[in-house]
Amino acid sequence: MKLIQEEKFFSNLNLILPEIKKVKLYNQQDFISLRKQKANWPGLRSFPLNESCPILHELIIEIFNKKKILEKGSYKIASFLHLRLEEDKKKDWIHQDEDELAALIYISKTNLDSGTFLFDDKDNLINDIKFVQNRLIIFSGKYRHAGYGHHGSSIDDGRLTINLFINKV
Repeated sequence: MKLIQEEKFFSNLNLILPEIKKVKLYNQQDFISLRKQKANWPGLRSFPLNESCPILHELIIEIFNKKKILEKGSYKIASFLHLRLEEDKKKDWIHQDEDELAALIYISKTNLDSGTFLFDDKDNLINDIKFVQNRLIIFSGKYRHAGYGHHGSSIDDGRLTINLFINKV
């Protein structure tokens, strides 16, 4: 299993958190309507950060490069802000991503009753990554996975992540 975990991804999360929370989020129906593209996820999501908050997208790429998180090569990275609330608990499911690598940066406060499950091909649980604020996890997009422990009622107390989809170019 390929799994990368990096603690304290942002050196200054407390400084950028107010800016992160200013990024506009959309429900799935509005996202599809405005973007004219398919989407399937629970909760609220931003448009790609390279459009909706370019400075944050560039900061993420700069940190990836500085910390040498990925193997050498060129990568295309799509990033989104994603909020899941208590009401989204029953709306999530086990799935795979189409991208080579999937990644999450846990943004909101640590919640050890939340995180990401990884499963094998028979839906047996093989890893439970806890939701620790400012933790980055990267795993193969082919791994079956699901978020769990969605909580809160707003951006101030919900499960806020930055979702990344990474492919070599």
